[in-house]
Amino acid sequence: MVRVVLSGCLVAMCVATASADKVILTDGRTFTGTVDVEGDTVLITVPYGTLRFPKTQVERIELRDTPEQEFRKKLGEAALDDPNGLFYLAQWAQENSLDRQAGDLYALILKLDADHTQTRRALGFVRIHETWLTFPKALQQARGKLEAGSYTALLEDVLPVLRDAAVTKAHRMDVAKLLGYTQLRSRLFPAAMETFADLADKADPPESVRFGAIQKVLKDNRDGMYILRETYPQGTRLLGGAAAAIRPGPASLANPRVLDAALKDLAKNDIAAGRELMKDARKLEPSDPDAAWKKYAQAEQVFDRADALVATITRSYRIEIARRKIASLRKDADTDARKFDEAMGALGLKDVSPQAYRTMVLRLIHHLDSTRDNLTRIRGIAEPYAQELVLEIKWAELDLKRIEGLRRILISELDGKK
Repeated sequence: MVRVVLSGCLVAMCVATASADKVILTDGRTFTGTVDVEGDTVLITVPYGTLRFPKTQVERIELRDTPEQEFRKKLGEAALDDPNGLFYLAQWAQENSLDRQAGDLYALILKLDADHTQTRRALGFVRIHETWLTFPKALQQARGKLEAGSYTALLEDVLPVLRDAAVTKAHRMDVAKLLGYTQLRSRLFPAAMETFADLADKADPPESVRFGAIQKVLKDNRDGMYILRETYPQGTRLLGGAAAAIRPGPASLANPRVLDAALKDLAKNDIAAGRELMKDARKLEPSDPDAAWKKYAQAEQVFDRADALVATITRSYRIEIARRKIASLRKDADTDARKFDEAMGALGLKDVSPQAYRTMVLRLIHHLDSTRDNLTRIRGIAEPYAQELVLEIKWAELDLKRIEGLRRILISELDGKK
């Protein structure tokens, strides 16, 4: 039965493969490829072509098997009912870039022994409480244990296994995050602070910003107690139920909602700084629009940090910035539209030469293009807030359609005057 299962693998490997031969010249140069001999000439085919050398220049020729040929020999000598022997052959195949053949062997091993530890691990499985799981499923199960409060089991049994099984950066980061939050909820505050400091160094924004903020909160509150300045979350009932709010005063950062409150306090500081920048930008708008836009850009960068701490907390301020930018662009678009109308009105008032007429039409197209650019920017600014700025998007799209229609007419006019 085993040989029947493996027959597909064997048949696939019976395709003729070229030997990885070597030609060593008398001057020491070495070439690897497929060797042939024609009379007094030695030919070797390499990836970039075929080379020819007189026999007198050849020190020696070494004929070697390709990895595929060597694998076929090893497979022929292997005991097909020995999972351990097949595993080592699969490992050799992977080391020699024969991934398909290795995969076939792993599948065969699991048919012989579904609990073969080395094969399961090589395929990315994790053994959690006597059950083999894929890494994503094991991670999902571990997150469920965190929410269920099984902190000791996570720290002692599950996370060490996941850490050893994590082979990609993303998986290692997932395990580290889970470790940090488990340490935090277990009141292991110094250990959690170190874990989040390490995460802040290794993660990409915006996660690195959040992890750095958690590390700062733990550093500033080494005993794990945080002083809430107001009820959190606001608007939630104070008594009864899992959703009850936390009263102002000291509370443990082991409670996820207390940590959320601490991050929100930090985000409020960033919001205050961003609002000051917006205030400066509004003052600059009438006299120096470019400087105002730079101030708004700075405010948005500050808001990026706040949003990294509390998702979308700055949305209302971003919408206000978007509206002010759109208003500024609308003024520019209206100015170009007026110039277009004036030039369009002057187009037929007097007789002009064909060249002058063409120049006037080109100027009209230029005004349309400038207006179109501003409208396109308006649409791009508004689209992230499509629900709130739906009218701005619709106006921009309607005007863009009108402009494209006018532009086609003017282009056809130019073509007709050639």
